Amino acid sequence: MKLRLKLHKAVAKAAEAVARGGVVVYPTETVYGIGCRVFDAEAVERVKTIKRREEKPSPVLVSDFDQLDEVARPNEHEVEACYRLWPGPVTIIMEKAPQLPPVVTAGKPTVGVRMPANAVALTLIQKSNTPLLGTSANISGKPAATSLGLVEPEIIKLVDCVVDGGRTLYGKPSTVIELVDGEVRVVREGAWSLEEIRSRLES
Repeated sequence: MKLRLKLHKAVAKAAEAVARGGVVVYPTETVYGIGCRVFDAEAVERVKTIKRREEKPSPVLVSDFDQLDEVARPNEHEVEACYRLWPGPVTIIMEKAPQLPPVVTAGKPTVGVRMPANAVALTLIQKSNTPLLGTSANISGKPAATSLGLVEPEIIKLVDCVVDGGRTLYGKPSTVIELVDGEVRVVREGAWSLEEIRSRLES
């Protein structure tokens, strides 16, 4: 899917901001995200301050499997699930890579990773040449935004760049899962049901 010229320029500007250590708001197929380079601990802290988020793990978005290896150490079941479910609205919890800053995972040994099925988000990650923090663009405890117009003005004022990709496809957050002995366990319900996920894993 080719991006419209105006949108392409906005994504390029956002990628430049990310490369400089900035924080950006961007669309995905689930909800709007607020992100930065995941390996820039200072930028990650800034995102958490903007969201007024207490110490909770933040998900990570990747554009390919090389980037997955930068942030996580998936086992064989998780790798298989990634191939069958991505790109898509499913975040998979797996062991974090040693080099991932503790601030991303709130000190936990695991990290939630997703490859979005959204051309804007994927292009932004690719142009930024880095896995992107993938937390939702909302004040902690408030509803996630499904269009740029629903992102709180306070957040818009505090970030370095915003990308307007219109309304999101699913209008709800990603489904978060973990695989225990190869079996799927839903940690948070979201865009895809457990039945949908199992169907894709078994196909």
